[in-house]
Amino acid sequence: MSVNLANKVQSTKYKAPITFPLLLNMPAIILLLTLITYPIGLSFWISLHRYNLRRPDQIAFSGLENYWIILNSNEFWHSLVVSLYFTILAVLLVLIIALAIALLLHEPFTGRGIVRALLLIPWAIPGVVNGLMWVGLLGDYGAFNTMMGETVRLFNTLTGAEIEYLGMASPFVALNAAIAAHVWRSVPFACIIFLAALQAIPSEQLRAARVDGASSWRRFRFITLPWLYHAILVVAIFETMNGFRAFDLIYALTGGGPGDATYVIAWQTYKEAFARLNFGGANAYSYLITLITMSMAILYIRLLYRRGMVQG
Repeated sequence: MSVNLANKVQSTKYKAPITFPLLLNMPAIILLLTLITYPIGLSFWISLHRYNLRRPDQIAFSGLENYWIILNSNEFWHSLVVSLYFTILAVLLVLIIALAIALLLHEPFTGRGIVRALLLIPWAIPGVVNGLMWVGLLGDYGAFNTMMGETVRLFNTLTGAEIEYLGMASPFVALNAAIAAHVWRSVPFACIIFLAALQAIPSEQLRAARVDGASSWRRFRFITLPWLYHAILVVAIFETMNGFRAFDLIYALTGGGPGDATYVIAWQTYKEAFARLNFGGANAYSYLITLITMSMAILYIRLLYRRGMVQG
């Protein structure tokens, strides 16, 4: 009797209509569609046109011609290789350095709150300011060269080589200097994500492992790391997006040089749009960046998402 009554009450349970909430949210939905969907659709439409402001009389629909031209250009493949190197190395360094710092800051010590607050300073610096700051550090008369002056002069004397962190003599060094500047600014955000994930780990599991005699490495490998997989996934996706979109740092630090050593794909997109005024090709570049980033994000998800399924 009581079961039938409960079923009857559940079947007659009031269900609120969704029409009124939808009407209340409609202005925000329309605004979001206008500000997001319309520009995305317009840029894709432009990417399907010959749209060069140097030849405004020749603007016409061209289908996938811009994509075909880009995929058959040496500039695209060179910028893609540079971007892949930049992004993969930057993501690996950010993950390793940020995780190490987060593990240190997770431990209790005097002044931990102040250190955590100071950690946010690099992240708060705008990208262009970050680039200019590193120019001051790594330029010919920068602080780093001043501090390392004798060592650099000895190296030049012994090897006959010349170290220029941002100059023509060492284009590979310039690319890695740009990566170092990018990593320095990106590490704090990743630390915040990892610290939040570390605080969610049940302390009972760590205490039980410690009682069972598990070493620090085994506790990290079998307890801490599985709980961090989803945080690693978030950081990897976010930093991959930042790596492929790196422009302001390159603009301020190297200007794409020396030569084409730091011609990342975002810089190539800028060059296509504002040096050649080829907005059709530039929008096609943007969509190729989106496809590459999405492909890498899907790869990260397939590798890490299910591995992060842990039981609390």
